[in-house]
Amino acid sequence: MKSLMDHPVTTLRWERNDLGPVDFELTGREGIYATLTFLEGNRSLARVRTDQGVWTLKHLGILTPTVTLRDEGGRVNLATFHYHALRNGDLRFEEGGSYDWVWLQDGEGAGAFLDEVGKPIVRLQAHEGRDAHSSGGFERCEVTLRPGLPSHSRSALLAAFGWYLILFDHLKKQDIVSAGTTLRL
Repeated sequence: MKSLMDHPVTTLRWERNDLGPVDFELTGREGIYATLTFLEGNRSLARVRTDQGVWTLKHLGILTPTVTLRDEGGRVNLATFHYHALRNGDLRFEEGGSYDWVWLQDGEGAGAFLDEVGKPIVRLQAHEGRDAHSSGGFERCEVTLRPGLPSHSRSALLAAFGWYLILFDHLKKQDIVSAGTTLRL
């Protein structure tokens, strides 16, 4: 796994790998910087790997949903994401630091984590698959790290967290459409 601290870049890409239907790799010109693997059929639990560690992300709740970040196998939340109105939210780390998450109007599947003054640290733009092997969901995601801040120690983790939020939101919308279609039949 490559480190953004050792190999700073400003553009990366999440791509579905060929090993499984719900595995993604964050790649750049130097190699792989992170992975995201869904661990459950409902995709509420995922594993994130970066050069700094292995964590799990878990979506909890319906009326007041949150997403937790823990060391893999751990029982203590290292960070918690809380949704706000308009699907935006706030990611707070227990040891300090918080990042606002905003959905962008550049099309479905775009969002960014912002710093304390509202400037994007990590920006993501998802794209649906378009080839014969596509599952119809998001297959890839362009990731832009703020120039001059590519070595931010949490950049790969924020990119993974944002990708998880985008994928989970997209899957939730697909489930709603499927449920509506089933009811009409």
